[in-house]
Amino acid sequence: GLAILLAMEGATKLRLLDVLSGTARELVAALGADACGISRAVGDMLILVVEHAQEGRTIQLGQGYLVSDYPETTRVLAEREPRSLTLDDPDVDGAEATVLRELGYWSLLMLPLVQNGELWGLVEVYRADTRRFTDDDAQTARDLLDRVF
Repeated sequence: GLAILLAMEGATKLRLLDVLSGTARELVAALGADACGISRAVGDMLILVVEHAQEGRTIQLGQGYLVSDYPETTRVLAEREPRSLTLDDPDVDGAEATVLRELGYWSLLMLPLVQNGELWGLVEVYRADTRRFTDDDAQTARDLLDRVF
C-alpha cells in the first residue's frame, strides 16, 4: 500500500516517482492530452502521487479520494479495463462529471495500473477539449504502461 511507497528507501522512492512522472509526461504527449495523474490504490482510497499538467494547471497532487464515491473509477479498477468518458455523455456519472468540471477538463481516460498481476493504482488522462479518448488511445496508453510496468 501507500505505506510501502512511503517507507521505501529514498533513492528507490525517487526512482519510482521519476518513472511515474516520465510516464505521465509520455501519456500526455502520446495522446494529445492536457494532463495526467497517477494514483496509488490503498484499499478504497486513491492518492494522487504524480501529475503532469499543461499550462501550469494542477490536478491536485496529494489529493486522496474514495474509490467507492466514483462508480466509473470503481469499474476500471474492478474490471481492470480502461474507460473513456466525456461531459457530453448522456449517462456520465455525476461524481465524475463534477470533478471534470472543477478541474476544467472535458474528456477523461482511466486505466488500471497493474504491476506483477497486482492492482497498483489508477492512471487518469485528461483533455480540455471535447474530443473523446478512443479505443486506439486506450491501446496506445496500455502499450506504454506495459512497456514501463
